Amino acid sequence: MIPTADVDVDPAFPADLSMGLPDEDDVDEEGYGYFRDVWTIGAVDREEAVSMTEEERRLVNLVDQASRTPAEYEAIARAVEVGELESLPPGYADQHPGSELVRIVGRDLEDGSPLDALELGVAGLSYALASIGCFTAASCRSHHSDNSWSDRPVIFFAAERPTVEWLTPLVRESGCGYADGSERAPRLLVLEAPSITNFMDLADRVIHQAKHHDPVKAPADV
Repeated sequence: MIPTADVDVDPAFPADLSMGLPDEDDVDEEGYGYFRDVWTIGAVDREEAVSMTEEERRLVNLVDQASRTPAEYEAIARAVEVGELESLPPGYADQHPGSELVRIVGRDLEDGSPLDALELGVAGLSYALASIGCFTAASCRSHHSDNSWSDRPVIFFAAERPTVEWLTPLVRESGCGYADGSERAPRLLVLEAPSITNFMDLADRVIHQAKHHDPVKAPADV
């Protein structure tokens, strides 16, 4: 039960938008763009990106199989992300005491988050983007809640123009799109999609393509 938003996205190359990485002085403890509760991922190599996307897909599949409604999906996803059995739907842990999902949710918090404290569906793509030289500023998988700050999965990021050109065909093929994020900070773009399944597809495409073609030097087909 992976939610899908009824939204349109535009995969066209955002030619008129300002691009480039933020200056070091522009990134502080508030990150870049004055988002709350964010941190800089930093440099990520291909192996780290592959590991993150594989773990994310495993967890998303578990949550998908365990949920029947958007509300159940939200509760179970939240439980996996924060490691709180209390966040699971009422009675779930008692009904499935030996399940892999309950074991993951009930993990020792000292072992850390399985997705580096990122949310399901945006963690893999955030790492994939970082592995090709992008700077990710904030992300949201979108929540079944009135408090969700995005009605669709989004990742705010900055990148050099050749990297965005390289990325654009993959964005189109995966059903994702671009939007202008510069109201938060100069040079910010937004990747958006109807569902996190689109983001996971894009993450796989980025990692696979980067293995064979340099994201900056490869010619773009946009």
